[in-house]
Order: sequence, then structure tokens, then C-alpha cells
Amino acid sequence: MPDYIAYTDGEPFPGVIGRTQADSMPAWPVPPRTPQGAPNILMIVLDDTGFAQVGCFGGLGGRVETPNIDRLAAGGLRYNNFHTTSLCSPTRACMLTGRNHHSVGAAVVMEFPNGYPGYNGHIPREAAMLPAVLVERGYNTMCLGKWHLAPAEHITASGPYDRWPLGQGFERFYGFLMGETNQWEPDLWYDNHKVDPPRSPEEGYHLTEDLADRAIEWITAQQAVTPSKPFFMYFAPGATHSPHHAPREWIEKYRGRFDDGWDAVREETLRKQKEMGVVPESTDLPPRNPGVRAWDELTPDEKRLFARQMEVYAAFLSHTDHHIGRLLDFLEHAELMENTLIIFLSDNGASGEGGANGLASEMSFFNLTPETLQDMLDMIDEWGSPSTHPHYATGWACAGNTPNRWYKQMVHEGGTRDPLIIHWPSRISDKGAIRSQFHHAVDVMPTVLEAIGMEMPAQVRGYPQMPLEGESMAYSLNDAAAPTPKKVQYFEMLGHRALWAGGWKLVTTHVSASFRWSFSLMDHEAHDGDFDADEWELYHLDEDFSEVHDLAATHPDKVRELLDLWWAEAGRYKVLPLDDSIVVRMLVPRPHVFEERDTYIYYHPVRLVRPGSPDVRNRSHAIVAEVEIPQGGAEGVIVSNGGFDGGYSLCVKDGRLHYVSNWLAREHYVVTSDVPVPEGRTTVRMEFRRTEDFAGKATLYINGSMVGEGDIPHTNLTVYAIAEGLEVGSDSTSAVWPEYRPPFTFTGTIERVEIEADGPGHSDPGGTWRVARYRQ
Repeated sequence: MPDYIAYTDGEPFPGVIGRTQADSMPAWPVPPRTPQGAPNILMIVLDDTGFAQVGCFGGLGGRVETPNIDRLAAGGLRYNNFHTTSLCSPTRACMLTGRNHHSVGAAVVMEFPNGYPGYNGHIPREAAMLPAVLVERGYNTMCLGKWHLAPAEHITASGPYDRWPLGQGFERFYGFLMGETNQWEPDLWYDNHKVDPPRSPEEGYHLTEDLADRAIEWITAQQAVTPSKPFFMYFAPGATHSPHHAPREWIEKYRGRFDDGWDAVREETLRKQKEMGVVPESTDLPPRNPGVRAWDELTPDEKRLFARQMEVYAAFLSHTDHHIGRLLDFLEHAELMENTLIIFLSDNGASGEGGANGLASEMSFFNLTPETLQDMLDMIDEWGSPSTHPHYATGWACAGNTPNRWYKQMVHEGGTRDPLIIHWPSRISDKGAIRSQFHHAVDVMPTVLEAIGMEMPAQVRGYPQMPLEGESMAYSLNDAAAPTPKKVQYFEMLGHRALWAGGWKLVTTHVSASFRWSFSLMDHEAHDGDFDADEWELYHLDEDFSEVHDLAATHPDKVRELLDLWWAEAGRYKVLPLDDSIVVRMLVPRPHVFEERDTYIYYHPVRLVRPGSPDVRNRSHAIVAEVEIPQGGAEGVIVSNGGFDGGYSLCVKDGRLHYVSNWLAREHYVVTSDVPVPEGRTTVRMEFRRTEDFAGKATLYINGSMVGEGDIPHTNLTVYAIAEGLEVGSDSTSAVWPEYRPPFTFTGTIERVEIEADGPGHSDPGGTWRVARYRQ
């Protein structure tokens, strides 16, 4: 016991203050104390991993190997009736706040807010996140990997930083802030500052390995100083969200393993799941999702391409499992495993966003211009490498969600029923068992708090707290037969709606124009904004695990009962007003941190992310740079914006000035000066004159003289990159132009860069759709 008096923040001073030291007694402020025996918490969150894709939930018929996730299941519990919101940011908001996603303004991903409380993307202070609660009770808190819980417009060099990880209670952060990143060349942040990866792809770098290295390093350091102090680690790799990136040797392990196709895999997976007991014996296999063709109807080239897509995805998942295993091995080696509560889950079902044929570059999906089959066949040997940003075909997502219907974004079980494993050696005796109680992501935080032995505080950081809206799952750790305490759970995502109550589920798919586009369902009639046109389906999930037998026609009273309950829940949890827009939602006027202007002035060095960068797409504009070229010449990037999947670069290479416009990594339109860049003080200028939608002519000038011009027939329609933005003096993350390697730092001196933008930019969503359809 210490031989001094201690107290924590908020407690009165327990010492004695007299007139002098002799008649006084000191006391010392100390960090908050954790409850006796409080466990470490490790939350492992995968991304877009379907119900059937990890080994212990079927492993696609045993084809996918995840031995380390499987050992968590063998030593813990699998939950086969756990649900999410069907999309990443909303699910993560539920998990970390213990409230429903609309309740905390996280109805959709952070890039698609609207101006209503359930949808504004600003998680309120009154819904403190789990790390903010735990750090006040003496935990060290660490976040690694994907965040995607800050308003997109806040991810700038000017912040605000209060909804970044360190502003939400994490003491350390290493990862990426937006929805996805290149696994070979990630948009990487350390705490609140931008950093470069420690190695290049050529040197063997991969983000998942880096995250595992950092996780082990942080726990090692924390335990070296305070071995009695528990930690909360949120470990959220980019896997298995697109881009599907994996080392070549991992991909080759799966060569030929999926040649039988998705139909055979679905059937074998359901058999395997029944053998494992993760689905009831009575479970039926639903028909393929609309838009998914029978494998036997595909051409040999299609089969070859689609099989390769799944080989790469499986390699990505197995590679991730391997590095999860390194973290688990460390916990065992450090004798920390016994009292570490591990919660493993996926944030939504397998993603169908690759469309019917998959994508060599997911930026093609975001820019509404998917590749042709031949485009992708030409890249089949590169699939999963740094030269691709790939996604698989919807047939594999359909298989990955077996036996559930539909995909991520949708509120049928394929989007919302996801794998959950809870592992806690000191508290779980029924190791390897399965739990079937209905639960939801909103129940994760209450579970952790009960496991620690603490209540949700009434105030956190001075803010009164909303009540938790989830129910703890702790009761189920050693009681398989206990009924779930949940009575009802609503679902809503992009207009798709559902409600679970007492084992019944009411659900509807809302067909909007964006939904048709995303899932290659152009034969479906869209009814944007008309929610009354939706057809409701009714399933008794307790008897119909896979939503095969629609009972709406025979149980109209049940439909009305659950529909009335859905509207009541929608009003209670800020779900209204319903909104099915996506493109329009991106473009409606709203507050931005970034200050739009006609002229932007920058001084070297500048490195910005996309939300803090000037948007010159579909606008006439000019880039003017005042540079000093040393004797013997210089090279490097003067200005760049974007990266591998699209953008532009104004650079000096081989003594000449080049303007490069990268269109979706498919074409690199290059305009080169016909004279060298002279030594000494020099002004270079690039003028882009818009000639039609998303196309124009680029002209180069050196010291006022025209030195080159060329046509730019295509530019990205909606976005250059998820995160990469404007840089002055370098192109640091992934290269706009493959003729140089990042960062290709400018070796002269950049005095000043000015970007002049002419007129409003990309503001016509209807025009974007028209251009996209025309250019298909």
C-alpha cells in the first residue's frame, strides 16, 4: 500500500491544510482507478465480412482458412443471431456509443449526411463513446485501423479534431480516418498528424501487418510501465473492405479453390454450417439474389475472372487472420489472454458493391463508370496487387452471406446478420458453444460495461448522457437457454426498413435509382422518394432462419402490428424523415470547414486530404507556380491532387514540364512541354479549359510562353480518391502517374502556388448520371 494519501479528479482534497507544513497533511492527485479485476478489452472489427466467410461460420464450404479466428470461437462463443445496421459507420457508432445509429446522427456513412438530427453525422457529446467512459475509469485506450466516425468535412488540416479518435476518448490512434484505404499505400495517420508508411510495397509493406506490429508495440509498452492497468484496444483493419489487397504468396494458396463457382459454394457452405450447428437443420437455401447469374451460364472468361476475384478476397481474409493470430499469440505469451475480453465481429454483411462483374478499381463504382469485362481480364494477373483497387462480383457476396439474402446496405439478413465471437477464458466455461439469442451492435457497449462491473455514468466530460439503448449480452456467456432481453429492434438504411420483434421480422427493400445502379438491377422499377410503393415481407425468423417463406399475405394483422411498431420506433430514435438519396445528399448546401474561394494560394510544403482540398473537377482552372530551378536542373512534383485511382500532377521529369491527368487508372493523359524548364526563377502555368462535361484541354506555359497543349478526354466524375488530396512539392501516398514513385519530392524551390478556379464546380447530380450512362 502507498504511504501517501491519494484522490482522483472530482473528489475533495482528503489531506489537511493548516497554517504551516508542520500542521498540514499532503494528498496527491492520481489517475482514476479501475474496478478490481477489470479485464482488458480487445475489440476486433472486420469490414464487409459476410456471415459465412470466416471458417468457424462455414468458411465458404471450408474453402477459406481462418485458423486464428477459429481458435477464438473454439475457446469462446459464436453468436449466430447477432445483427448490425448493414453499413460501416452506423454499426461502429452503435457499438461504441451503445445507442442506435439514428439516435447519434450516424444514419449512414459520414460522407452522406443531411440536415436532420438522425442524419447529420455529428455524434453528440451526450452520447459519449466507450473509450471516453473507460479512460475516466483508469483504462488506457488505443485505436488502430479504420475510424470513419468523424464528419467527412472535419477531416482537414484545420480539424476540428474533437470527433477524431483522440477527441472521442482514445489516447492513441494509428490508422485511417475515412471509409477505406489502399492497403499497400494507405492514407495513414498517427494520432492527429499525417504520416507515411514505414516501408514501400516493394519492400513488403501491407497495412494489416503494420497495424498488428503497432498493436503489439503499444501493449508491450503499456504493460512495461503499468502491468496492473487494463487497456481497451479497438483493432479495426481495413480488411475485408475493398480494395482487396493481399501478398502474392497468399493469393497463390487459393489458386483453383473457387473454380466450382458460387452456386456450388453456397450449397456446400450451408451443408457445412448445418454440420457445425451455426444454422438450424431446417434452414433453406434461398434463390440467388436478383442480378446474380447461374455459374453454369457464364462464359469461360467470366468464370476465370470471377474465380480469381474470390481467390484474392480469400487471401485478403486469411492474411488478416494471420496477423490477428500474431496479436493473439502475443497476448498468450505475455500471459494477458486469461483476463482479456475479446469481441470479434464484422460491421455488416458481404458487399455487393462490386456489381455483377466485379471491379478492378472500386473508384470506378464511385465514379459511376465500371470497367468492361475485357478491361478486367487484361488485369487478371495483377488482381490484388498495388496496380489494382479491386472488388469481387455480387455472386461472391451472395455466397459470402449464405444462407442469408441480399447484401451490405440492405436490411434483409444478408446485410444485417453478421458473425460475432466473444472470447474470455476466465469467464466463459461453455467453450466452443453457439448462442442464438437475438442481439444487435447497439448491445456491445452495455456488454462491456457489465463485464467490467460499472454503470454508464450520468455525465461524461461535463455532458449529461443519453440513456444507453442496448441490452447487455453478458447474461448469455454461461447460459445458452436464457431468453434475450431484447423486445424489439428497428432497422433503416437508405430507405430499406425492417423491424424485429419476438422472433418475427417485417422487412422491405426500397428500390431507388442509386440502389438499381449499385447492384446491377436496372430491370427493377425505381420509385425514388415514394416509400408507400415498397412491398413489405414478413418472416418468422425463429422458424425461418434465412427469410425464405414470406408470410405477409397470410398474416396481414401481424404486418400491420409490426409496421405500426416500426413507425413508433422511427419516431423514438430520430429515423425520420426518410431519405433515399445518395448523389444529391453529397451536393446539398451544408456547413464546411474548408473555405471555397476563386483563388487558392499555397506555400511549400502542403499536404491536404480530400475534404480540405480545392475541387476543380469539371471546372476551367489554372495552376500557377513560382519555382527556383537550381543549376543542373530539378525534378519532382510541383502540385498533385489525388492518387493511383485518379487525379492530376504538375511535375518536372527528365527536364520537362508535364501535366498528367489520371482517369480512374485506366488512362493517363500527359501534356509535356516542348522545351526544358530553364534554370533560375521560373513561372510555370497549366490552364485547363473545360470543353464539355468532365473533359477539356490542358495548355502549359513557361514564363508566359506556351510550351505544350493536349486534350483531356475524360476526368473522374465524382471523386479522385477516398482521402488523398492536394500536395505542394510531392505526391506522397500513391502516385497519380506511374512514371514516378512516391513521394517524388521536388528538388528545386517552390516559392508559391496559386490555383485559380473558374465558376462553380461539380454541382449537377443529374448531369453526372447522364454522363455516366453515356460513357458506359
